[in-house]
Amino acid sequence: MLRTGRIVSALAIMAVAATAGAVNAQNFKTPGEKSFKAVSALMAIKSPATKACPAQAKMTGWITTNKPGTVLYMIARKGGSVSGPFQAQAVPSAQGAMATFSRNMTIQTAVNAEYRILVADGTGKVMSNWAPLKASCKF
Repeated sequence: MLRTGRIVSALAIMAVAATAGAVNAQNFKTPGEKSFKAVSALMAIKSPATKACPAQAKMTGWITTNKPGTVLYMIARKGGSVSGPFQAQAVPSAQGAMATFSRNMTIQTAVNAEYRILVADGTGKVMSNWAPLKASCKF
């Protein structure tokens, strides 16, 4: 009987240790800790200053999050394709954290399009405004 009790105790200790390891492996948040999430997004595009092409345009985006961390986002063209996912690092700010990005774009032909940021968190709830990109490519 004593031997069976030791085996049961050893199995119980191993089960507790395995459970504790599984909890740590899944990175459960501690009580009161908020999970990382995007709050809002804003997009701006500076269209080319000249009418001659090729010309340069600049796309800039700001994604506000509830705390610092890596945020995944995509760029969507209205009525067209979606590119990404891309990532940006959110750093502490006055209202939680903010991730920023900018891209220079070379415009080769006339364009009249709109773009927006889609935060790649799977919920589809955080999207930026539509930002226009216009270039006539005419002298």
